[in-house]
Amino acid sequence: MDVADEEQAEQLIARCRLAEAAARLAAACHDEGGDAEGSRKRLCAGVYALLGDDRNLAGFVAPQLLASRSAAAVASHFESLEGEPASHDYLTAAVVLSWATDATGVYELCRSAHDRALVEKRFAFAVGSLERLAHHAILFGDLEIARNALEEALRLALLHRLSEWFSRSAGAAARLAFDAGDSERAGELLARARMHARNPEAIALLAPVGAALAIDAGDDEAAAAWTAPEILETALGSLDTESAIAATVALLSTRAFVPGSSIATALRRALLRSSGATYAVELFSLAARYGEIEEARLGADALNALVAPNRKYCKGHALLARAHLLFRGGERAAWIDHAGDAARAFSAMGMRRWMNEAMLLLVRQENEIFPRRRGRPMGSALTGREQQVAHLIRRGARNREVAAALQISEHTVERHVSSILGRLGLRSRWQIADPKNGSEH
Repeated sequence: MDVADEEQAEQLIARCRLAEAAARLAAACHDEGGDAEGSRKRLCAGVYALLGDDRNLAGFVAPQLLASRSAAAVASHFESLEGEPASHDYLTAAVVLSWATDATGVYELCRSAHDRALVEKRFAFAVGSLERLAHHAILFGDLEIARNALEEALRLALLHRLSEWFSRSAGAAARLAFDAGDSERAGELLARARMHARNPEAIALLAPVGAALAIDAGDDEAAAAWTAPEILETALGSLDTESAIAATVALLSTRAFVPGSSIATALRRALLRSSGATYAVELFSLAARYGEIEEARLGADALNALVAPNRKYCKGHALLARAHLLFRGGERAAWIDHAGDAARAFSAMGMRRWMNEAMLLLVRQENEIFPRRRGRPMGSALTGREQQVAHLIRRGARNREVAAALQISEHTVERHVSSILGRLGLRSRWQIADPKNGSEH
């Protein structure tokens, strides 16, 4: 690889054209050969780390680094290099440690990548390192770390006039805000991100949160705009895997899935391209809910492959995906358990959007699942809505979470709780949470 190749790759990175930069570097490495320790492959690995493409990154990582399972092992590898590690070396090492689920090590290495990139004056790489820090923090369930990293990335992108990187980071921050239940902040960030999006792939990256916000607000016109033919075209034809996946997620979020349709084709294409990719977590989860049964199983299985002890976000989606798959198969007791576990997992992380998705699944078809017991005195029988409220309380939901899941006010939830206590002869909501006092037996 000559200097011109590296300069062109850096220009593509500055414009946030990561897939193109990675493909150019990979082709040059294959053409020229070279050992796994060479600077060419290290740079290529770093760009794949920046892109979030773990599968392709693994083909360019030095064997010693690939075997690392701790920060100490990474430090030993760095000592074997000629000269000081570059920012892309630190970022590659962060991804490798994420496979070993060392959250602290991942965060420190992403920070080191950012700090080193500033010294190198690779400001786009510095912004990208912060965005990757946020990505991994979300996977590990550390939302405050993710928020702070994204806010810092936005400031840095504005300072150095990196419009495309600002759009990417603002889109990620908008998605995090929406998932955490702050729709107003998500809308503000999305509007700012949209102003800086320069091409169809960049717009597609924003489409999932744009469509979700529109649906949440009941704005059919905005939902249609975020799932327009251009988005479908990106899902079906883009060579940028991340953008194609984002476009597919947006299309699925409209709940307009029809087997054999263009959206179904886009889903299959995205699943076949992304199996095992940590930036496709939501895709796998939605596939289990909306896809044809083969795609549903593929999505659930892909999530199980991503689950590791500390990747709480992946675990939550794996539980939710399995709950949807079990629900579709009519395995009622099993899907209730999985949905309840998913709701608790997302609640613990502060991911209210996905917690509500899990709780909505809990109360579906409740009259069939928990039929009124024969012989029970009518004065103690709960209404269908009261059964829903009681069931969510038993799953650990607070009043505002019950209200969000059932789309009623907190005041209405309080009235239902009072009624439940009276009907069942109980004195506190904590007794409702005790399964011995339930109406479901």
